[in-house]
Amino acid sequence: MSGLDDLGYDPQEYADQLGYTDELGRGDHSDPNLVRAETPEERRRGLTRRELLVKGGLGAAALSTAGSFAGPAAAKLGRKEAFTGTLNVISLGVEWPTGAQAQAEKDLGFKFNVQLLSTNAEVQKSITAPDSFDVGGLYNYQMFPIWPTGNFQPVDRTKITAWNDFYKVFTTGKVNPSDKTATAGQGDAPFRVLFLDVDGSTGLPKTKEGPTNNKQIVQWWDEAKNAPFGGKPQPKWILGPPAHFNMDSMGYNGDVIKKAPNQVHWGELLNPAWKGRVALLNDPGIAMEDAGNAVKQLGLMKFGDLGNMTKPEIDGLIKLLISYKKKKQFRAFWSTFNESVKLMSSKEVVIESMWSPAVALLTAQGVPVRYAFPPEGMRGWCSCQAIPKHVTGDKLDAAYNYLNWMYDGFLGALIMRQGYYVANGAKLLSWIGSSKASEGKPPFTADEFNFWYNGKPAPKDLPGITGHVGDIKKGSTRDGGSFLKRSHHYSSWNSFFKENVYQVKRFNDFLSA
Repeated sequence: MSGLDDLGYDPQEYADQLGYTDELGRGDHSDPNLVRAETPEERRRGLTRRELLVKGGLGAAALSTAGSFAGPAAAKLGRKEAFTGTLNVISLGVEWPTGAQAQAEKDLGFKFNVQLLSTNAEVQKSITAPDSFDVGGLYNYQMFPIWPTGNFQPVDRTKITAWNDFYKVFTTGKVNPSDKTATAGQGDAPFRVLFLDVDGSTGLPKTKEGPTNNKQIVQWWDEAKNAPFGGKPQPKWILGPPAHFNMDSMGYNGDVIKKAPNQVHWGELLNPAWKGRVALLNDPGIAMEDAGNAVKQLGLMKFGDLGNMTKPEIDGLIKLLISYKKKKQFRAFWSTFNESVKLMSSKEVVIESMWSPAVALLTAQGVPVRYAFPPEGMRGWCSCQAIPKHVTGDKLDAAYNYLNWMYDGFLGALIMRQGYYVANGAKLLSWIGSSKASEGKPPFTADEFNFWYNGKPAPKDLPGITGHVGDIKKGSTRDGGSFLKRSHHYSSWNSFFKENVYQVKRFNDFLSA
């Protein structure tokens, strides 16, 4: 193996060092005053972000593996039909909600074997067993520890047919690059960690994000000049195209915290008025960015980069968090989607780090939960669809066909009901206006697009996360407003710190304090 071996690392040892040591996440951080972390077996029964979309939050059937439907549908999409085998995919599950696999197999003419993993397990498998799958449905920041192994091949962006229709936030940091009021956010924003210089020919600078062993991940867009570095063209090679993405913040009980979403600051997580009724996500990267946003907003600390904290910044933040923990500010550190939903529905917490689908599900159940739109900005995240280097020939063609299928319309419309966006979402409405919209169950409508993307009030009851009409009530609007408004102001993006090993150690110190 090249990559990490060349840098003097053993892949498994490196995975262990980074904390990617078990299939379903980190170990137990028990605290009698908190919801305890789950055992691996319990996590198999719970819902993580990946399982949420597969099960619709309601325990729906697992992904179907039956049948491949070669023929007219695949031909209509212009796909090659040479490959009729099985494409093995690892995924967090966001791109595989119920119905996605059957539709993909029907349209593409080959089968999928989808293995759902946690973020930690995905990185571990990508480092130690890349030959076991053909496409990795990853988060973009996960590629920092993965790419130096040499286990993956660069993806040719010119083969992604929808590339020119992608939102420019992925390449320039802003949906509208000329908008001087928009903020790209700190950390691993896609435009900083997307492009590759595989042979030293691009003349572009290496990204300032991520670990010091990065040699090929470069930044094309010059933030200071708001233009390409040196007028250079976009590199041909990328780590993998972004498919789905969103902005995360906090869910809160609107009957208790009587504020509009745009009035809820990150600092509410540390408001003593909510002592004992606050929860954070049990993930050092996300929890420390959320807490970092909170202490920054409260004027307790300053950070050079929320997505790449230094050791002194990590120490300062952990010291503050331990002091709040000893004052019993926190009720729980949740690990799965189910935990976050139960904590809010039971009224054990009134505010917590939360994913959009959890809020959507609680809203459908009649729980008065809102989703904060902090004035300081949202925390962004983005997928990366990567291809291991062992994939060649007809299977490589199939992998590219699958990547292109993700932007054809069906998947974008399906994940829209979860509150997620697709990279070429600006084209989604035209697809919904076609006869293909009837493939949805129930059929996809322009009213749904206007609710999720345009921030318009629902003109009637609409289907949502469960697929049942009435999940979204007539007259309701999406918290945070339209896509353009929600994507206008990022505070940071989910990130891989240079000091990741130290970060994990100190976060564990906080949990055990």
